[in-house]
Amino acid sequence: MGVKFLKKGDPRPPSLEAGRLRLYSNLYCPYAQRARLVLAAKGVPFETTEINLRNKPEWYSAVHPDAKVPALEVAAGEVVVESLDIADYLDRKFPEPKLWSDDQQKNLHHKQLLEAFGKVLPNYVKLLSGNASQPVEEVVSAVAAIIKPLEDELAKTGSTYFGGARPGMLDYMVWPWAERLEGLRALLPDVQLPLNDFPRLMAWGAAMKEDPAVKASAMSLDTHVGFMKMYRQGTLDFDKL
Repeated sequence: MGVKFLKKGDPRPPSLEAGRLRLYSNLYCPYAQRARLVLAAKGVPFETTEINLRNKPEWYSAVHPDAKVPALEVAAGEVVVESLDIADYLDRKFPEPKLWSDDQQKNLHHKQLLEAFGKVLPNYVKLLSGNASQPVEEVVSAVAAIIKPLEDELAKTGSTYFGGARPGMLDYMVWPWAERLEGLRALLPDVQLPLNDFPRLMAWGAAMKEDPAVKASAMSLDTHVGFMKMYRQGTLDFDKL
């Protein structure tokens, strides 16, 4: 893609100008995409520094104590880390459009759904890496069970989005994995995913693709599949992506 991923030996970017935001990211990281989605939804200008997660710059541990992405630098020496904390910070700092609801009970429910959805990550990694220690069918069944509450939520509310008439925080926090699902489907054509069991989530996904913030942060199917193939083969090299 012609993107520069900073690695060991690369200098740290210059000090942040007053009033600017800098997102330390990795284009292929779903957690970093969460931050990009919220920034795009808010229409907030920001600059991006892409980090090579396989060969991180020496100075990056001074930005994020665990040297992970994303990290949002909001002022000189002030950094917000973790995707959910970044999303919450941005929703408070830039209240339009509001992504969390004014209804605190609804927010609590959505946070519970999001916490439960977090269990999808290890199963996603198993499918991506081709982990043979567990049958693929069992992993797919586990994923289906994890996302069933989201299908049920859309059925209960009758809304296009979890946020209602437009995407809200839960929509944007879940979307990166939905985008990567299409890559997995192309990478693993023989794996039968029970998509017919999730008609509302499929309709939700189609609607989300038309959202401006999703369009701004999305990567092509070919790009996702290229990354996944390198990851699966153990040949991942960010300098060659």
